[in-house]
Amino acid sequence: MEERDLTTDVWRIDAEEFPADAPLAERARFLLRYAILAPSSHNSQPWEFVVEDGRIEIHAVEERWLEAADPDNRELYVSLGCAVENLCIAAEQFGFDFEIAYHDDAVPVVVMLRPDSDTSSHRPPDLFAQITDRSTNHQLFRDESLGDSVRDELRDCVLEDDVTLELIDDSERKGSIAALQAEADRLQMDHPDYREELGYWMGIGALGDSWLKARIGQAVVTHLDIGDREAKKNSKLIQSTPVVGVLTTNSDDPSARVKTGRVFERAALIMSSNGGAVHPMSQILERPEMREDLASVLDGDGELPQQLFRLGYPQEEQGHTPRWPLEKFLVE
Repeated sequence: MEERDLTTDVWRIDAEEFPADAPLAERARFLLRYAILAPSSHNSQPWEFVVEDGRIEIHAVEERWLEAADPDNRELYVSLGCAVENLCIAAEQFGFDFEIAYHDDAVPVVVMLRPDSDTSSHRPPDLFAQITDRSTNHQLFRDESLGDSVRDELRDCVLEDDVTLELIDDSERKGSIAALQAEADRLQMDHPDYREELGYWMGIGALGDSWLKARIGQAVVTHLDIGDREAKKNSKLIQSTPVVGVLTTNSDDPSARVKTGRVFERAALIMSSNGGAVHPMSQILERPEMREDLASVLDGDGELPQQLFRLGYPQEEQGHTPRWPLEKFLVE
């Protein structure tokens, strides 16, 4: 992957260009233009696609695995799940039904498209438009609570039996999570490999900064002791957010994590459709002992936290982060 290939042009998709009369494989590749707009940890985009007619294999790519931040591949599979959900939403928009097969081997997910089908969906109808509008917001949210209708939409978007969404808005538990976040930030920033890895993705511009800002950010993260600064900043982000969301599962296998990513992307698109945004915060979950501490804060009975994120209404919009073009992710 080369830095110069990163572009925000991929966000500009004209749905009118869908090749309705083209071979099935070409139509499938058009749908994947929406899949690659999914969020991923450090914007690493750790996916590849093998397309054969209407069969789409979604592969995890070791080259873009975050070895220091994500030693157990949790974030990698959650990222794949986000891409799968975008693919499925786009498929429904263009008249496809589909089947999803989950595996735990080298091909974690296979999506089989069925064209010219009568599709039915439990998803809110306007999520497709949000795929190209959604952005992650890393700033403070407005002091504005989530309304009951938005909360209901978020709860209703959990279509998987083995994924649970908990919405936390009480100050005591948000404070407990903020304290865990601060400790996790300090521990991660004490880890040279973690800082070097984060600095690499910042340096190539994957997080959306200009060339100069990206290079400065890489130098700061890699060489300076900023653990206390990050701890203070992220603790405040959690304490001040209207709601902290946590997605949990009963199992910890790759399919559970992929399903978590699908629900997370749905939640992000729902927030976008309501003028809001989400901000994933993974540092606690990147430390196994702290993941257990987070589980003890939750209401679930032995369920495993898979994704932690803030939900709220931005004070100001953030732009899209760049992506590599789809062609980089297609395997012939």
